[in-house]
Amino acid sequence: AGGHTVIIADKDEEALKSIQNSPSYAYILDSTNISALKEAGFHDVEVVIVSIGENVEKSILTLMALKDIGVNNIIAKATSNIHGQILSKLGATKVIYPEKESAKKLVKDFLTKDADYEVFDLSANTIRAIKITIDDKLAGNSLKHIAQNMKVISYKKLNTDWEILPDLETTTVYGGDVVILLGTVKELREFEH
Repeated sequence: AGGHTVIIADKDEEALKSIQNSPSYAYILDSTNISALKEAGFHDVEVVIVSIGENVEKSILTLMALKDIGVNNIIAKATSNIHGQILSKLGATKVIYPEKESAKKLVKDFLTKDADYEVFDLSANTIRAIKITIDDKLAGNSLKHIAQNMKVISYKKLNTDWEILPDLETTTVYGGDVVILLGTVKELREFEH
């Protein structure tokens, strides 16, 4: 940590095992518990990074607990624009969107190639990104309907810029629009048929 003291906290003991040989202080605690945060020394740190994203409520409650004990500089991870807005309004100094940044990089890399799909190996599953141009058969549907169980990474209306992680419910596609989907090989096969 380059001469800085690092305090790491997680409720899951397994998550902390990977850092047990690092020069950090690791605590198993509930990050929404003000007393536990004080005991661990969080009230004396310069910066706290809240990397809880999947559990929005816990992320918000953790931020509020940190503010309550006097932490002023908090960087928080958000999984959606609304989540990020709430974190900002509650006092997060900076809000980061790792999924959105990863999607932007994926789209940039994807668009610099002339391929219709890119194969990624994530864990034991093969994940593919596929770029499709909307035809008359798909036109008029919502992105949610088109994506089915897949993730829409990006969407581009004819003659406009790419939109990263668009709203699936409210976005209707038209002929000539382009969509980049991320899904398993099985999901993409089902989509093609």
